[in-house]
Amino acid sequence: MLDLRRRNSLTAADVKDVRCDVFQGAFDFAGGGGFGAKDHPQVKEQGDYNLKYLIAAALLDDQLGPAQLEEARIQAPDAQVLLRRVEIRPDERFSARYPHELSARVTIRTKGQHVFVKEQNGYEGGLTNPMSWERTVEKFHWLTEAFADEELRSRLIAAVEQLDKSGISDLTDLLAQVRPTAVFPATHPGIQ
Repeated sequence: MLDLRRRNSLTAADVKDVRCDVFQGAFDFAGGGGFGAKDHPQVKEQGDYNLKYLIAAALLDDQLGPAQLEEARIQAPDAQVLLRRVEIRPDERFSARYPHELSARVTIRTKGQHVFVKEQNGYEGGLTNPMSWERTVEKFHWLTEAFADEELRSRLIAAVEQLDKSGISDLTDLLAQVRPTAVFPATHPGIQ
């Protein structure tokens, strides 16, 4: 979704509707299949495994991260309205390839009658596309900058890099210094 949005300079206002085809398990769990409808998420636990909401949030905010799982964001009228224009469907071909391949296809139809389609097999960080160390560090900074200053984050990264050479207590001592609530400014633009 994010790639289609960015590559085609789309905004939520441009979108007439979205269809996302996924393997059966994803449909059942996160698309409104066997585990129930996904039409009215209100809390994090209903938003984070809800493809309709996640697609809507990606279109609206141009990112998916902790901010998109805040109750206020999930309940916001723009997200609730847009997720009603998202349809999730199971795809037999994708289901046949699961679990060796986690496939999805997103089709966006715009109000201007354009159609954008992207099929993706796997994801960054998955079995077939491991996340690089550099990308992992970038994501770590993005997700933790409000809870640990730059010095502590750097020390945590170094401790993880040296985990096989030092004791786990070195890491846990550093983790104990991470703040339980956000106290530092969040400036990272998110993972692009």
